[in-house]
Amino acid sequence: MVLAVPGLAQSPGRRLHREIPGDLGVGAMPAGVLSPSRSAEELSSTAGPGRWDESQRPGGEVIRPRENWSSVAAAREMDRDTRSPPGTELRYTEVFNPSIAPFKRTHAYDAVDELGRLVVRDPSLRAVLVDAPARWGSAPAARFTGDVAIELSPQSPTPIPSVAAEQRVVSYRTEPEVTLAFFEDSAGNAFVRAPVGELRRVRLSYVVEAPQRAFTMTGMPEGTLSTPSAHRGMAEPAVPDFLRANVGEVLRHVGVSPDAPVAEGVGMLAGYFRAFRDDVLPGNLDGQLYRALALGGVGACRHRAYAFVLTMHGVGINARFAGNEAHAWAEVAIPGGGWSRVDLGGWNVPLRTEAPSDRDAFVPANPDPLPRPPGYGQLYSSTPSPTRANQRATHEPTPDGAGDPAAAGQEPGARTATGQEPGAPETASGAGTGPGSATGTGPGNGPGTGPGTGPGTGPATGVGTPAAGASEATAAAGAAERRRVEAAGDDPSAARVETTLRVTDVRATDGAALASFVRGTLVEVSGDAQDETGAPAADLPVSFELWRNGRAVRVDRGSEPTTSLGTTVTNEDGHYAARVLLPVDLGWGPYELRARTPGDTRRLPARSE
Repeated sequence: MVLAVPGLAQSPGRRLHREIPGDLGVGAMPAGVLSPSRSAEELSSTAGPGRWDESQRPGGEVIRPRENWSSVAAAREMDRDTRSPPGTELRYTEVFNPSIAPFKRTHAYDAVDELGRLVVRDPSLRAVLVDAPARWGSAPAARFTGDVAIELSPQSPTPIPSVAAEQRVVSYRTEPEVTLAFFEDSAGNAFVRAPVGELRRVRLSYVVEAPQRAFTMTGMPEGTLSTPSAHRGMAEPAVPDFLRANVGEVLRHVGVSPDAPVAEGVGMLAGYFRAFRDDVLPGNLDGQLYRALALGGVGACRHRAYAFVLTMHGVGINARFAGNEAHAWAEVAIPGGGWSRVDLGGWNVPLRTEAPSDRDAFVPANPDPLPRPPGYGQLYSSTPSPTRANQRATHEPTPDGAGDPAAAGQEPGARTATGQEPGAPETASGAGTGPGSATGTGPGNGPGTGPGTGPGTGPATGVGTPAAGASEATAAAGAAERRRVEAAGDDPSAARVETTLRVTDVRATDGAALASFVRGTLVEVSGDAQDETGAPAADLPVSFELWRNGRAVRVDRGSEPTTSLGTTVTNEDGHYAARVLLPVDLGWGPYELRARTPGDTRRLPARSE
């Protein structure tokens, strides 16, 4: 399919770019945001119980810069792989001391769009002053020291892991010394920037504090789920039509009334989602994925957290989906209090926790007040103990991709900020719940919305996959591939068949057919795949590229150039549909939009013509 880019790539009546703090140069940042690096002695003294040690070294992964509004983290589409693959083992890399395994926070989402995708409600960055007074006043708090290797960029912020939905930065040190500014978006994803003229790698050690109530729920207020007080002064959660139409059925199924007291309602819903099983999603639950997950009673940690967070939004309570390369959980805004973690468990599979050095495990001061149904207590995430890290324990994998692309700005299958997340969004390796982070790299990086930078550039509306974001789709494709391999057995004589891949339609997201387009436009691409027998090619990974003058055009996605605009997977009928962002920096002229597939164990690679 041939598209043309107009010479002016801008339409007078259309605003294609809005600046956000993350786009501003270091010199334009608010006064007082930049703070100098501390000495080793000062940081060691500040760390206290966090026990920072100059000899301690972070792992080998380097967290790379990325635009905080980019497709890598802007949206995440949930998958349907609710059963754990045979032989799965998850790997989790700890960067905090004491260890908060498996709750290192590398990506978070605080809203859901009309397509059911998790998104960051406001990706613009707000300054976080170092050693500012705690927002939680004199309430009990816990202190941690993080240690990571990061890359700083003059153009883009760099995501870093956090310990909780609310935290304050007490102090930091870099090696070599660099002056930093800290930021966060509306979902509490953390970022740093520095006045550097070129890419620069440093070791970052930082001390953070978070209130004890952030780790377990305490002080549940009076009032009902549906009262305005549930918003605790925050904007009311956005409730898309599909959620509004289904949440009532879910509440009735669980036995929760919208007028139930907050403590009772949250408790019953948490107990319900904690009782989910590791099994295949029932086939008789047609329609929207939220409804199927919430009523199906099966799923990994990411499915439980996704359905729980959307249910909270449906009853009017703000909630977030948070996770890393190996686990996902929910965070709930307690009326009159603050954000609290709600862990819902997940698959009971082996989890190997790794860290550069041994460290004690953090144990929250408050016991978990939420229901613990049979089986939940045996999950790794539900039973923190004061043992050392580097232990083997059980927990669930998240097919989001290795690493949290959302956090680290990597491509699907890349690593997360500090670890890897199998099946995670754009940067993952390993099993994870993805996210999909915000910080780190991982599954679930799909289409998103946000500003572009510079004159003549369009908004970064995100390149995503309809299946689960670029990395989620990769994870889904990997799971489908494993199923096919198991079905095929070890028969080396099974010959692969030819594949035919077609692009049948390209439209603007408003439904208009496209012949020419404005760069920076988010378009919908659809098509189909068949094998040489004419049978639909189901569960086939498909990526999209722009071609010009006989070769694929390379585009920037995070810190690494690539030719892929996004990835998806064909459905049972061999059809696919995806949203793809046309790069904002294209030159004018004709381009070909092509789809391609690497094939699988039964079908050969192919490219559309």
